[in-house]
Amino acid sequence: MKKVISISILFVLVFISCKTKTNDAVKTHNQSVVQDLASMFSPNEKDSLTSKIIDYEASSSNEICVYTLDSLPQNTTAIYYATQIANTLGVGKKDKNNGLLILISKYDRELAISTGYATEKVLTDYKCKVIIDSIIVPKFKNDEFYNGINNALDEIILQWQ
Repeated sequence: MKKVISISILFVLVFISCKTKTNDAVKTHNQSVVQDLASMFSPNEKDSLTSKIIDYEASSSNEICVYTLDSLPQNTTAIYYATQIANTLGVGKKDKNNGLLILISKYDRELAISTGYATEKVLTDYKCKVIIDSIIVPKFKNDEFYNGINNALDEIILQWQ
């Protein structure tokens, strides 16, 4: 029972926190696309990632969310949980299915990139795995969390043109 309540509370918090949809082209810091629940980024790093994502969204309409947490719920894979979070938050335009969520579980040492149906036509599961294995993981091994995600975003944006 406690597990169900905990998961329900988490989804409510996730739903209201990661991405607030507005019709305004200008986003504010309260509408963050980087949810750092595991405190992996400094405030300046978080702002830098947020700016990069918002600038890309303004030029392409594609939506990205970076989501960190301490650990995954028990018996849940990173990709399954990332997909649940992305769907709950509504990452991506509903009519275009053009969202992408990068999930980082700090203590589980798990990463996942979840893509919308239209996104996966360009950024396939294989390409996402290559980005994780060749860009993010080497930086994370050196505790360079910001550089890993920043470089991954550069590659995602390059391939998602």
